[in-house]
Amino acid sequence: MSHHRHLTSPLQLRGHTLRNRIVFGAHTNNMSDQGIPGPRQGKYLLERALGGAAMVVCEPVPAHRTGVLTRGNISHESDAIIPHFRRITDEVKDAGAVVIQQIYHVGAHGDSDLSFQPHWSPSGAPSYHDPDGSHRMTVNEINEVLDAHVAAAIRAKACGFHGVEVWGRLPFAARSVLDPMVQQP
Repeated sequence: MSHHRHLTSPLQLRGHTLRNRIVFGAHTNNMSDQGIPGPRQGKYLLERALGGAAMVVCEPVPAHRTGVLTRGNISHESDAIIPHFRRITDEVKDAGAVVIQQIYHVGAHGDSDLSFQPHWSPSGAPSYHDPDGSHRMTVNEINEVLDAHVAAAIRAKACGFHGVEVWGRLPFAARSVLDPMVQQP
């Protein structure tokens, strides 16, 4: 008997039963073909479900063109990904796993040389990837990026994902208000 009895026990999560507590987390694998998820990426995720993961979190998908980190990412803002992801999500579900998609926008930490777009952020701060800094967003641009996240979530549903995980980063000032345990730099 395992000392971690909960690890292998089922878990109810928003109307879905996870067969255990093992989650395969999102990470960039850059397996898309010109932004379209293909068979290689599908089999990569399927193997995680067949290997026993109860939840498979797909590679991060950028919500907006100004928040792309690498060239090999899944296409942002494009419905062209829907039928390709639908094949992948159907296979992962058939293997018994819940499958969700991570949505992201890297804000100041983009790299214009890789995304071919200026990267937008609320602060306009420099990136650790690109010393040129980022474009400080206007209120209208912030709303545009928020709308892009909503569109990405709707697209994820059409792709057959059970849900989404939104990747985000709070500034230290916001985190200190939300979580008194966070250490200030």
